[in-house]
Amino acid sequence: MHRQQRFFCCFVSALVCLACPAIGSAVLFEPSIGGGVEYTDNAKLEPVGVTDVIAVGYLGARLQDDEGRLLYDLDANLNEQNFTKDSYEDRRYYNLFGNANWAMVRDRVNWFVSNRFQQLPVRAIDASTPDNIQDSNIFNFGVDFLFPMSARQSFSITPVYSQYYYEVLSTDNKQLALNAAWSYQLYRRAGIGLNLSARKIDYTETDFLGRKPAGTTFTGVSMLINGVQRRSTYTLNLGYTNVKREGDIEGGGFSGSLNWLADLSSRSQFNLLLSTEITDTSTVSRIAVDNPITGDPNDVQIAADVIRNSVFNAAYLRDDASLQSRLWWEYREMNYSDSPLDRNIRTFGLQMNYPLTQLLNSGLDAYYSRTRQLVTGRVDDRYFLNANVRYRLARKLYTAMDISYRKKESNDLPGLESFDETAVFVRLVYGPGDIPRPTLIGGF
Repeated sequence: MHRQQRFFCCFVSALVCLACPAIGSAVLFEPSIGGGVEYTDNAKLEPVGVTDVIAVGYLGARLQDDEGRLLYDLDANLNEQNFTKDSYEDRRYYNLFGNANWAMVRDRVNWFVSNRFQQLPVRAIDASTPDNIQDSNIFNFGVDFLFPMSARQSFSITPVYSQYYYEVLSTDNKQLALNAAWSYQLYRRAGIGLNLSARKIDYTETDFLGRKPAGTTFTGVSMLINGVQRRSTYTLNLGYTNVKREGDIEGGGFSGSLNWLADLSSRSQFNLLLSTEITDTSTVSRIAVDNPITGDPNDVQIAADVIRNSVFNAAYLRDDASLQSRLWWEYREMNYSDSPLDRNIRTFGLQMNYPLTQLLNSGLDAYYSRTRQLVTGRVDDRYFLNANVRYRLARKLYTAMDISYRKKESNDLPGLESFDETAVFVRLVYGPGDIPRPTLIGGF
């Protein structure tokens, strides 16, 4: 843990030093501070609820520059939670989200680095109580070498180094990847491409017997077809992934995706995603964080397995003059190579945001999901509903209140894994940030 904190300090210091020459230009620095109180009638998320009042303190800051050759965005916060009725010991959570891009040679050589320190569930299928939350860190560093071959044709090579850290699970790993991509613009509105990739994973933690998971190598080839029509865009990716694990036989299979975005009207869109891939759990979780349409990262049980991750996601988005809304349905299936963790997940969700006045805003989040473990037969039904209002007291000062209800029904150990909770969270915040709630990961 201390090793990771030292690494974060070095990362932030390096980013700030790089930013110093440009401090007089378009650098944006935004501090945030706030406090809140949460009442819950089931702090431990158990069949028989225990009430508690949680006092929350929050401190955050954001540093950003989006002009010039060096672009960066750094967002850090500290969240202190005090359980006044001692349902849990007091907790302190850190979060750090940072990325930077440096165009060393414009349109030829581009360096990039990112870091994400956050909380993830230890057991993805269980509720996110303080005992089921772990710190995690994802670090990526790489460079894009770009080779424009003509007005229509280009080629790129991208080596990437990644490091994944998990506080509780013994699945820390380092990854080296190399990707080569060729693209050709066939017509004004259509293009094709070819991608070659190789990635080596080395697990860095050992158990009490000195053993560690076998290293894994992924190699892949895929063909890309993309196009832009009058009211829609699409990207089709078809390929094959080969897997080799140390001391094991080789294997592989089809990987591909289809992403289609259509403008139904001037105010509404429809987005469709079909995807299946063979990869590792750390990479699945990271991609889902960067692009939520590929599935909730908190659905992924982190393990040292090869995983086939398949997703079908359909979403309707509408942006009216005042009401913003999103409606989606998702089916996801994950098959693990060595562990009895295979599962499928069905999710239906709704999000709405409506400004009542110029200073008062309201929102609604609701979703239902069913997780079925294919080997054990365990089924978990989850319901979540959250209504919120936010009132702006001044340009940088606002107060907000959330009223949420969540319920879980499980056939595993009947009566022991099921619960329901009603909570009210009131807060006052100065600055652009909001107070995160680590015990509400993915709604649970």
